[in-house]
Amino acid sequence: MDPKPPSGDQVATESNELDLLQLVNSLPEDKLRELGNVLAVRHVETTFSGPLPTPKDFEKYNQVLPNAADRILAMAEKEQQIRADVETGMLVNDRRRINAATGLGAGLIAVAALATWQDQISIAIPLGLAGTITTILRYVADRLSRRRDPKED
Repeated sequence: MDPKPPSGDQVATESNELDLLQLVNSLPEDKLRELGNVLAVRHVETTFSGPLPTPKDFEKYNQVLPNAADRILAMAEKEQQIRADVETGMLVNDRRRINAATGLGAGLIAVAALATWQDQISIAIPLGLAGTITTILRYVADRLSRRRDPKED
């Protein structure tokens, strides 16, 4: 089986590498050292995602600034606590809305019962339906809230 002939890009790259190698070899000794110094400089950038840097980076932070790792940990813990507080506040507000809907539904049903007792059927039916729908919606909202916060089950 014959090897595949090189593509045009490969030929151009190999040709460029040969030209560059010839150029470097033709440089005087002092210019070659300068070029070596320039080529030795490199840029290193580290990125990470998540709340905390790597343990190696923690060590470097501490070398630059004493107790930096402790400060970073404290910052991450504080942010986590803030997020937990916000989520707890959202759950408390959900509970308040659900309780308000329960009160509204019960109130509408009570007024519908009173209207029925007073022979006001044209008022009782819409109020009873509104109270029933509000109660059903409250039940659905309660189930969704419990799904978000499984601790309450």
